[in-house]
Amino acid sequence: MTADFAAHLRAETDAFAAVLAAAIADPALLARPVASCPGWNLYDLTDHLGGVHRWVVTAIDEGHGRGAPDAAPHEASALLAWFADGVADLIAALDRDADRPAWSFSREPGHDRLAFWQRRQAHENLIHRWDAESAIGRPGPLDATLAADGIAEVLEVFVPRMRARGLLGPLPDAVRLRATDTAAEWVIGDDPNHVVATISGPAADLLLHLWKRTGDAELTWSGDGDAGRVTLANAVTA
Repeated sequence: MTADFAAHLRAETDAFAAVLAAAIADPALLARPVASCPGWNLYDLTDHLGGVHRWVVTAIDEGHGRGAPDAAPHEASALLAWFADGVADLIAALDRDADRPAWSFSREPGHDRLAFWQRRQAHENLIHRWDAESAIGRPGPLDATLAADGIAEVLEVFVPRMRARGLLGPLPDAVRLRATDTAAEWVIGDDPNHVVATISGPAADLLLHLWKRTGDAELTWSGDGDAGRVTLANAVTA
């Protein structure tokens, strides 16, 4: 696995596990609603993420996306152990040559390699760690470099995916995203020469906004912010 993604994956899953460890002392935490995932509580989020870990292992080892993991246990200590087992299996499956052929849900060029999952799982666990910590009132920071790569991943993976699924239509107005802490910039929209607005802020805040986790109160708009907000309100992420 690419060293940086491997380190990030371990850090994010450790942080998620710390939330579950807190739930052993206070089992009521498992029923806490996850505001960023409407309809889910912390147990549901854990069931989802641990299931994703197991689904990805199957995708890598068996070459398909038809895996259907069993539901997670409900008791807090058993849930933590179940989550840890899934993490261990995921890390082992990802700890191979990045160029190894691997099935993925993306049909974009180059996404049929293990590198796709090494990157995707670092970001999957980053966002859901933030979800879990937010549910118990303790959201930690997001690494700026990883967040910047996450913005690029949204454009490279999820915009094409949402279009392929018929969930995202044309984006005639383009928006420039400018990360003030990494100096990186991206354009989202069908015509990069028709940028109507720029939204600026730390990469983490931009990423959370793209994933519909936060509003734009901490971000700065220039140009036609109203048109830019319309563009970003589209389903650009799953």
